[in-house]
Amino acid sequence: MKAITSKIHKKQRNALIVYGLFYLIMGIIPQFNEESSLVSWSYIFVGVVMLGTIGYQAYKGNYFSIIKWNDNILAFKSPESKFVHFKRSAIKSVKLTDKSLTINAGLGDGEMLDLDYFKAEDLEFFKKDFVEGGLTETEAYNLAEA
Repeated sequence: MKAITSKIHKKQRNALIVYGLFYLIMGIIPQFNEESSLVSWSYIFVGVVMLGTIGYQAYKGNYFSIIKWNDNILAFKSPESKFVHFKRSAIKSVKLTDKSLTINAGLGDGEMLDLDYFKAEDLEFFKKDFVEGGLTETEAYNLAEA
C-alpha cells in the first residue's frame, strides 16, 4: 500500500507538555519549601502521567495523520483516532483541496480529513496516483462535480 504521512500535530502534543510541566512544577515547588503534602505529591503524579502519555502516544504514532491507498482501498486516520477504510467502488466522489480531503461514499457515509500538516508534494502524489489515476468515466464525472 502506498502511504503519505503528515508532520507532527503540535497542538495536541504541546497542550499535554504545557499542562504536564505545569502540574509537575506545582508539585515540586512545595517539596523544596518542606511543605510536602498529599496534594503536592498528587500534582507530581499527574504531571508524570501526562508526560508519560506524551511519550507513549509519540511511540504509537498518534500525533500523525496517515493516508494509505492501493487500487481497491483508501484508508486514512487523523491523530488519536483509528483508520477509516473505504473501498474504491463505494466512493461516490473525492474532493481534495489544499486544506481538506472529503470522501463521499453514499447516504450519510463519508469522512473529512484535515490536510494542514501534509507536505504539498505528498498531496500532489496522492492526487495524481489515487484521485486522478485510473478513473472511470463515472468517477471522473463525480470528481469534477465535487
